[in-house]
Amino acid sequence: MNELAIVAVTPSGLELGRRIAQAVGHGEVLPAEGEVRSKLTEVFLAGRPLVCIMALGIVVRTLGPLAKNKVTDPPVVVVDEAGQFAISVLGGHVGGANELTKKVAKAINAVPVITTASDSLGLPPLDLIGREWGWKIEQRDNLKRVAAAMVRGETIAVYQDAGRRDWWQPFGEWPSTFQRVTDLGLQGYWAGGLLITDIGWPSPLYPTVVYRPPTLVLGIGCRRGVPCSEIEAMFQNVCRTRGFSAFSLGVVATASLKANEPGLVEFAAKHSVPIRSFGKEELAAVEDLPTPSEVVREKIGISGVAEPAAMLAAETTRLLMPKYRGERITMALARRDDA
Repeated sequence: MNELAIVAVTPSGLELGRRIAQAVGHGEVLPAEGEVRSKLTEVFLAGRPLVCIMALGIVVRTLGPLAKNKVTDPPVVVVDEAGQFAISVLGGHVGGANELTKKVAKAINAVPVITTASDSLGLPPLDLIGREWGWKIEQRDNLKRVAAAMVRGETIAVYQDAGRRDWWQPFGEWPSTFQRVTDLGLQGYWAGGLLITDIGWPSPLYPTVVYRPPTLVLGIGCRRGVPCSEIEAMFQNVCRTRGFSAFSLGVVATASLKANEPGLVEFAAKHSVPIRSFGKEELAAVEDLPTPSEVVREKIGISGVAEPAAMLAAETTRLLMPKYRGERITMALARRDDA
């Protein structure tokens, strides 16, 4: 992430900026006397988190026309010259301005000013749920509608069959308007829904935000030289026909002797997931494989790769999908609970 920039105009502002940088542990203090607008523009367009020690008005007038998207805009916080208030201006949830505001306020004993509705009401920000564990939102279309219903105090249905169950704890108490459900068939009753799963579900009639935790562990055995495209095609076919979400891929697991296969390495990089590899002894120690292979045993001395690798990486004794054979690839799926 780009280094924090602290822009100040006056000597007292620069001194306050140095206090902030020292307290938060990082940050470059930049004087902007006589060139405030150009300095703010330069830093903002460079994508650097920005603390402005100056009047709120000049920051809004300068950076407002430059703001494009809350997902990509850098966070902007404004601090008054007296150090009484720290105000989250741009990039509240997704950009991290709200968190930066709290840090700055704590550093100088100021009052944090955060106007995001969910923060003000003590509700979890929908676009941050599970982010620290790598959760993905499959589609962002319903975010605003569900967030609006949540802020209005309407009941939100929460269905979860995968991923960490303590995801709500970083945001405080479980919201009183969130209701856990075990059946998505109650369509039309809820103002909105949160669906946390690694499998496919028919879309409810009410607006729903679908979270994909990286819970799927893909065990792979393959022949030498298999390209990424072949692995990808088979994986997508498995997801499509078996009802899993490719967005929930969290780990690729295989034998140590296959860990550096170029196609496998490219596949893992394409999905931004790590490869975990296991030696023959570790794989052989996994008992009661659903579909042991004598052919694999004859070749490398163990009864399988995909199944035991998936179970070891997921730290489980159960498979979601036993070995699925392709022409040159075998795959198995397990689920991990700590994602």
